Amino acid sequence: MTPSEQYLGRVRRGMAGMEPAVRDDILRELRSHIAESTAANGGNVGSSLTALGSPEEVGRRYRDLYGYGRAFKGLFAVIAFLLAFASVPVLSVGSESLFPYALSLVFLVVAAAWILWVSVAAGSRAGLLAGLGAMGSRFVAFGIASGTVAGAQTSVSGLLLLVVVSLALLVLGWIPGTAKKVWAGPRAEL
Repeated sequence: MTPSEQYLGRVRRGMAGMEPAVRDDILRELRSHIAESTAANGGNVGSSLTALGSPEEVGRRYRDLYGYGRAFKGLFAVIAFLLAFASVPVLSVGSESLFPYALSLVFLVVAAAWILWVSVAAGSRAGLLAGLGAMGSRFVAFGIASGTVAGAQTSVSGLLLLVVVSLALLVLGWIPGTAKKVWAGPRAEL
């Protein structure tokens, strides 16, 4: 394997999660740039690769610029859905409860942290999708619990709390990614 192919392989790993077609197009352009730079340097491949910088950093900068692909954004939403499912406290009257309140708070905090990370790392669209997945999951979990628990009662305040917290997860997915984009300085040229 040539030094430029090794370099491009490391750039590819730095772009993990990107849409494959976009990633492959970038790698073709980068390969062409390396060939032109090497020809201009009198065949010195090492000088051309050094001028580009760390391959992992180049890959990460491209991923920051073009974002994660649809498959990863979908995966982020599925994980948020699964984490948020257990965040709906279901308390039943009697000696037995389906899901304890304190444990549901732990899942809510974990789901919120996940959504925050997705929004900051993958952008506001991915964060919004993860928040939407978490919100939908909470409504599904509530629907299942209220439909299957014998004698289940729902209070207006409990239902209102479910809706407010679920909407807060949605907003939590949107705000950090938007703020990062607005507050970020100008991007370095690639």
